[in-house]
Amino acid sequence: MVQLVLAASLLASEFIGHSPAAPARSFEEAIDRAVTNERLLIRRLRDKEPVIETYIQETKTDSDLGFVPSKDYYFLGRLNMREGIVDDSYLPTPPKWKEIPHIFTALLTTKYYPGGFADEMFLDVDDFDRAHYSFEYVRREFLGDVRCLVVDAAPLKEAGGRGFVGRIWIEDRDYNIVRFNGSYTPSPSHEFAHFDSWRVNTGGLWLPSYIYAQDEGYRFGPVHTPPMRAQTRLWDYERAGEKADQAFTNLTVDIPQGVKDDSDASAENSPVQSYRMWEEQAADNVIDRLERAGLLAPPGEVDRVLDTVLNNLEVTNNIAVDPAVHARVLLTTPLESEALNHTILISRGLIDVLPDEACLAAVLAHELAHIVLGHSVNTKYAFEDRLLFDDPATLKRIALRRTQQEEQAADERALEILKKSPYKANLPKVGLFLRMLSARSSDVPHLIRPLLGNRMANTHKDLRLAGLMDVSPELKIRDKDQISALPLGSRIRMDPWSDQLHLMKTMNVVLLTAKEKMPFQVTPFMLHLTREEKRSPARPAANHAN
Repeated sequence: MVQLVLAASLLASEFIGHSPAAPARSFEEAIDRAVTNERLLIRRLRDKEPVIETYIQETKTDSDLGFVPSKDYYFLGRLNMREGIVDDSYLPTPPKWKEIPHIFTALLTTKYYPGGFADEMFLDVDDFDRAHYSFEYVRREFLGDVRCLVVDAAPLKEAGGRGFVGRIWIEDRDYNIVRFNGSYTPSPSHEFAHFDSWRVNTGGLWLPSYIYAQDEGYRFGPVHTPPMRAQTRLWDYERAGEKADQAFTNLTVDIPQGVKDDSDASAENSPVQSYRMWEEQAADNVIDRLERAGLLAPPGEVDRVLDTVLNNLEVTNNIAVDPAVHARVLLTTPLESEALNHTILISRGLIDVLPDEACLAAVLAHELAHIVLGHSVNTKYAFEDRLLFDDPATLKRIALRRTQQEEQAADERALEILKKSPYKANLPKVGLFLRMLSARSSDVPHLIRPLLGNRMANTHKDLRLAGLMDVSPELKIRDKDQISALPLGSRIRMDPWSDQLHLMKTMNVVLLTAKEKMPFQVTPFMLHLTREEKRSPARPAANHAN
C-alpha cells in the first residue's frame, strides 16, 4: 500500500496556483517549487474520494489496421486516499470460483489491478525531491495555452525502491506539474506499464484527470502477455458536503410550478395523476442517487444538444408527452442507454463513438419508444429507504433492465419514429454503426456490457434496431473513407471537479489510412490545457466524423 507521507514543513501552505508567483530565478528553484507543490497537492487530495474508471484493451496486430482490440477489461470504483491509494469497486463482485484461475491458465494470462492505474496519479508520493532524483532541463513547450518547462527525471542510483523515470511538464507560472510521461522502475517482472498522466486546472488545483497506459507485451518463459492500451479517467473530486454548502449560499429563489387557487378542484390529483407522480418519484430518486454516486453528470450543454434531437423526433411524429422528455448523460464508458419514465440516460462512452447525429437519434428513438409505450421504472424506488446505501453499492442495487418483449416492442416503435423523422435519409449510416458494433462485440465484451440496463448487442445476435442493418451498406473495415464508429473520447470532455460535460471542438481530420479509423478503440490523450480562468476544450482524440 502506498502511504501518503508528507513533510511537516509543507503543512503551513494550503493553496496551489491561485495567484501568480514571482518567476523562479534558477532551474533548481523551479524544481524545488514543483516538488513542494506536488507534495501539497497530495496533501490536499487526501480527503478527496474521486471516482476512477479504467478501461483496458488487449490488442492484436493487423497488417492494415495496426493494433485492433482482441480482449478488454473494465474497472470502476471510488478512491480512498486517506490510508493509501485504495479503490472501492462499484462493480458486482464475481463469484469466488471465478477469482481462482486454473494453474495453467494463470501462467499464460495477465491480471490487471485497479490500484496499479491509480498509482499513476502521482510520480512518487514518498521521495520525489532533488535528494532522490536527478533533473535535466530539456526546453520550454506549450501544452495548449499553458507554457511549461520540460524536464527529464530519473531516480538516483543510491535512492533505492521504486521510482519514476521519464519526462515531466511543469507549468511556468506557479510551477505545478501538469503532465508526466514514463514508467516506474525497477520493474523486474514487467508489472509496470508505460503511462502518460495529465492534469486539468479546475477547483483551484491541477487535478489528476486522464491517464493513458500502453505496453507492447513481453515473453518470459511460458508467460506471454499481449500488447495493451488503457484509458483511466478520474472525476467527482468535489465532495457532497461542498455541494451542500453551495446550495445554502445560492440565493436563487425557486417558484412552485402550477400554483392555483384553492377553490379550483383541478388542483387536486386524480388517482391516475397520483400514480404518474409516484412513477416519476421513483425515477427521480434513481436519478438523484446516480448523481450523488458520481455516475451521472449534472445538467449542462450536452443535455441541451440531446434534447434538441429528441425534439426533432417528437415534433415530426406528433408525440406529446407530459412532463416533457429530457436526456441526461452517464459519466461512464460502457455503451448503454436507458429510459427512466420521462428521462433518458445515455452514457458518455456511447456518445463518444457515435459517428453522426442520425446514430444519436436512433439511440434516443429507442428510449423514446419505451416512454411512449408506457414502459416505466420499477416503482419500488419511490421508497427512499431502498436507495440508502454507500456509493459503491449503487450499480449492485439499482437495475433498469427491460424484458425482451419490451425491447422488441421499443425497436418496432422506434423504427416507425425514425422513418418519419428528419433522419430517415441517413438510416443506412445507423445500420452501418450497428454492423460495426456487431462485428466488434466479441472483442470488446466489457465495452458493450451495460452497467444498468440492456445490451445494445451481444456476441450472438443484435438486440437493438437490427432491422436497420438490412438497409445499410456492406461493412468495409479496411476502407478509410467508410466511417462506421469513432474511437473512445471523440466527443466529450469532462471537468473532473464539477463533473460538468462539454462538447469538444475539434478540426475535421482527413484520414490517411484505414488504421486511423480506430472504431471503439482506446487512443492516447493529448489535452489542450488551459488555466481555470480561461478554459478551452480539451482534445483527447481527433474527431473524424463525416
